[in-house]
Amino acid sequence: MALMEEQDIRQTPQNYAIWYEYLQETNPDLVRAVNGLIAKNGKYTEKIGKELYERFFTREKEGRAIQETSRLVQQSMDSMMGDLSRSSADFSSYGEQLHDFATKAGDLSGPELKTFIGEIVNQTNSMSDNTLSLQEGLNSASREIAELKRRLHYVQREAYTDSLTGIGNRKSFDTELSKLVARAQETKSDLCLIMADIDHFKQFNDTHGHTFGDQVIKLVAATISKGLEQGSIAARYGGEEFGVILPDMTMADAVILANDLRSAISAKKLIKRSTKKEVGKVTMSFGVTAYAHPEEPLAFINRADQALYTAKNSGRNCVKRLEPAIS
Repeated sequence: MALMEEQDIRQTPQNYAIWYEYLQETNPDLVRAVNGLIAKNGKYTEKIGKELYERFFTREKEGRAIQETSRLVQQSMDSMMGDLSRSSADFSSYGEQLHDFATKAGDLSGPELKTFIGEIVNQTNSMSDNTLSLQEGLNSASREIAELKRRLHYVQREAYTDSLTGIGNRKSFDTELSKLVARAQETKSDLCLIMADIDHFKQFNDTHGHTFGDQVIKLVAATISKGLEQGSIAARYGGEEFGVILPDMTMADAVILANDLRSAISAKKLIKRSTKKEVGKVTMSFGVTAYAHPEEPLAFINRADQALYTAKNSGRNCVKRLEPAIS
């Protein structure tokens, strides 16, 4: 609370959550993100707070659902293994009894043989019942596990999808970028990153309302997704900012792609549904950079952001590139 007051940070539940976690230092990714955003912007702002909260705290529900589903899958597996273990013990006992009968059968008298055979028949019937019960149990467990796997896949997909646009969210972006950075380091392959931001987005919200602003964001997301080749990854980075990860692409090709996306977006006409009138067009600024070997993902993102800010400061609706400082 003292730190928040000193930094003139609003004392909201979201900000409490962020700064409590920050001071606990239990989440290194959050600490790096806070430090990086403040260093870039000069101070902690409401926009930074919203971005951090969406990134690190709004997926708790999905996380609990994933954990619960995983627990149920494990529970079903344990039950199945228990059934198999018990049946295995029964089969082993039955096998020993058969072996004992085969060994002694030649020396048994008529009455003894009849008694032994009766025991074998009873044991065989019991094993038959056990086998049917085991089969039913295995079938039931298989269906249950299949359903739980579908549920887990759905929850995981939801956790990595932006609910408004249907493309990847910030969590998805961070996860995929980390994977592709590791791949680029290992294979020394090309990797480029585009950071893009809708120009004057606040004006859309202020003039036409947040619902209209949401439709603009959805239009932009759809246009970007349509303009990408297979293997490229688009995500809503936060608010009106988008990130595009381009594996196996050179800087020159990434700049061409960014300009294609910029042109496709600026060509869209915005029509307000309530009035059926055209209300202008949407433009975007783009920052492009290439991966430098070796480099952490955060440095990679920061450089693309710097290129984006250059585009913003150069009049917007343009593409700017920023070469890595090292090769």
